[in-house]
Amino acid sequence: MPQKRKLRRMLKDNALVLEGLDEAIAGSSDCGRLIYDFNKVVEVFKKRDGMSEEEAIEFIDYNVMGVQPNGSGFIMMHPNLN
Repeated sequence: MPQKRKLRRMLKDNALVLEGLDEAIAGSSDCGRLIYDFNKVVEVFKKRDGMSEEEAIEFIDYNVMGVQPNGSGFIMMHPNLN
């Protein structure tokens, strides 16, 4: 069974799956949500939609993170800035 399908089976019913961003999935959490790699999400928008890095980050901040409901949803994994 493909890894992405296996991950989706482990999710809570109200977990959000971001369409078109499967290649940015880093895994799933023990609370039943998908974890997306922020840097990979940026790369998807740059490659797929021809956005600059700044445009992609702004789009993610407003349009992707803006769909987060209270409670479940998804987790965005940001790079460690240490």
